[in-house]
Amino acid sequence: MHPKYDERALEIAELRYALSCHVPAMKRRVRIHTGYGSVEFYGTQARKIAALCEEMLRRKLERLERQSGLQR
Repeated sequence: MHPKYDERALEIAELRYALSCHVPAMKRRVRIHTGYGSVEFYGTQARKIAALCEEMLRRKLERLERQSGLQR
């Protein structure tokens, strides 16, 4: 297998995992770490951040799947 394909397959797997595990958890609480410390969001704010992250991750996953010929 070509090394670039292996990297892409790993990135696809990581995105799928994030969408199935991390994003649902983010709907309850989101913690953002910065160089100055952390900021936490709960409730409606957390759900809005989770929705935005889900959209960005899904778009990236779809693009990578198209490039790999793995479109569902």
